[in-house]
Amino acid sequence: MAQKMTQRELLRTQREKESRKRTITLLIGAFVLVAAVLLVYFLPRLPSVSKVEGYANQSGQSVGDPNAPVKVVEFSNFGCSHCRTFALENEEQLVKDYVETGKVYFTYKVFQFSEDETMKAAEAAYCAGEQNQFFEMQKLLFQNSTFAGAYADSSISSYAKQLELNTTEFNQCMESDAQLANIRADTDYARNLGITGTPMFDVNGTIVYSTTLIETIEAALAASGN
Repeated sequence: MAQKMTQRELLRTQREKESRKRTITLLIGAFVLVAAVLLVYFLPRLPSVSKVEGYANQSGQSVGDPNAPVKVVEFSNFGCSHCRTFALENEEQLVKDYVETGKVYFTYKVFQFSEDETMKAAEAAYCAGEQNQFFEMQKLLFQNSTFAGAYADSSISSYAKQLELNTTEFNQCMESDAQLANIRADTDYARNLGITGTPMFDVNGTIVYSTTLIETIEAALAASGN
């Protein structure tokens, strides 16, 4: 009888070991799953690979005919959600209706609130502007601005490759901080005009928000006889 009890005990012990192994295996599996989910969530998202189109007759941060009767300067910031909306939803129509028709000369300047991560985005756009792809880089930056790591060095490098920039020249520009002085100068210029937020626009000397931009352009065109 004692031997039978021992056998039952051995069997029970074996089953308990197997149960513990299954429990440990399940716990390890759950831990790996949770770790994988957290890794995917917190890692920087991959940048957009959608095709980005620029504008004809670009020159640095400007587009259009410098002799156009109306000069529009936008003051924007890469951390501003309304600036993102204007760049991705309104800017192209503005260029089509007014810039490509010779009525408006459009220039984009960064108004930098502080030297945070958006400064790196502004620098990338200005460096791309050296190769006349300012507006293409601007769009890529705004397209990806809602993702983690959008303005990280690796992301910015990927945007430059996507735009087929001369990456040697682009990287030299970024590493030299050559455009930082221009960004700061544009910010000082905006403050001297009385710019207090973004996006704001200077239309032939009249400062307006995006809500009254078109009517102000039309008024300026009428005043110029166009």
